[in-house]
Amino acid sequence: MADAGVPVHHLQKIAGHGSITTTQRYLHPNRNAVTDAGTLLSAHLQKTKAPVQLRAV
Repeated sequence: MADAGVPVHHLQKIAGHGSITTTQRYLHPNRNAVTDAGTLLSAHLQKTKAPVQLRAV
């Protein structure tokens, strides 16, 4: 569900967890998700003219 874009606070309620930290323990982003996030952040930083290029390692 997290990979489908369901917000973590909704997943917390669905799972019945009292703490969002407990829910986050079960979330493991795949390499593509991390790479995509880096690409989006790099694009944002380029719009603000920051000279930083991020990449997943």
